[in-house]
Amino acid sequence: MRRLLAALALWAACAAAAHADDAAEEWAASKGSAAEVQLHKQLKAAVRTIPGTETQYFVGGYLQLDAIAQRKRQDGAEQNTFLVSTTPFAPAERDSRLSARQSQFNWLSKTPTSAGDVWTRLEANLFPIDGATRLEVNQAYVRVGESLIAGKTYSTFMDDAALPTTLDYNGPSGVTFMRQALVRGSYGFGSGWTVEGSIEDPQADFTANGQILDLRVGARRPDLAARVRCEGERGHVQLAALSRSLHASARTPFGAAERNVEGSGVALSGSLPGFGDDTVLLQAASGKAIGRYFNDPLSATGLARDPGGRLALVRSSGATLYYQRQWAPDWMTVAGASALWIGDEGLRPADALKRAVYGSVNLLHRLGPRAIVGGELLWGEATRVSGESAGNSRLQLSFRYLIF
Repeated sequence: MRRLLAALALWAACAAAAHADDAAEEWAASKGSAAEVQLHKQLKAAVRTIPGTETQYFVGGYLQLDAIAQRKRQDGAEQNTFLVSTTPFAPAERDSRLSARQSQFNWLSKTPTSAGDVWTRLEANLFPIDGATRLEVNQAYVRVGESLIAGKTYSTFMDDAALPTTLDYNGPSGVTFMRQALVRGSYGFGSGWTVEGSIEDPQADFTANGQILDLRVGARRPDLAARVRCEGERGHVQLAALSRSLHASARTPFGAAERNVEGSGVALSGSLPGFGDDTVLLQAASGKAIGRYFNDPLSATGLARDPGGRLALVRSSGATLYYQRQWAPDWMTVAGASALWIGDEGLRPADALKRAVYGSVNLLHRLGPRAIVGGELLWGEATRVSGESAGNSRLQLSFRYLIF
């Protein structure tokens, strides 16, 4: 019944999106399909050709400076993005800083072949999520036509076309977001329909050593993901599914436990027309042992111990709703909220996180063909298993200059 309802919702929302007008240009996007669309436009506008070949390419990117003022300094080394899971529960000092880590480099090329256009893509910035400033390769892949892609890019389980444009680098806690190595096949049918399936790097190796718990997790096979998407002139709807297979072992003072874990998840997402040129972005996702696919995971392993001492799967669920308001061709606001929460399966420590809530509102302005400026207010609240909550907020001002 749930699958039938999800399929009906997918069909109905797609029908609504297919009869809308052209979407407003997301000129401020820094990731997801909106950013890829802009990159392809830049390729056409500033195309170069490798001498003696038919290969067209584009090299560009942008310099970005972020000014950040935060009510409480976050726990851990990372301070340049708003991570609700690192909200301090103890008294903390205010924090302010300047950062250029979002600055991005892009390469895009297209080579005609008998099998179709062969695309290569490289994207890098200075923003590994560990507080350091060093080169981070976010995407590096080869794509043959519209049917096959291999390399590091956005997971098939996530919806790269439903990501809200936030100045904050990480973005909403409860949205699915993952870039990893994969091989994906795609098949288009009907009017705007696409079905895709992939084999993906599970990134499941995890070890936690402590006085109370010694936990080890590893993958038994690659993650398997699939999705069906319907795209209209001004919106889309996507239904995605994920399958994982892990092996976990745990040791505590009360004994040892070992288990093969079969995790799975499902996500329904889309972008739908709002008033005028506005857009509604939404996603709902839920599953067991899929915590790392969320933007701000609350459970690194997706496992806990049940009252009998056995390992139990933990359900992670997230919901995200954002509204993109196009005030004028060069003015835009993106506002919304997102929540991520953990189920009650198993026994977790009282100080473990149970829920994270993230909200943001911004105002973005394109100063010219190459310059964008904006301001954003963010708020977040983290809640523990014990029921204790802690909040944080920040103001971020950003300036981006495109180089191509």
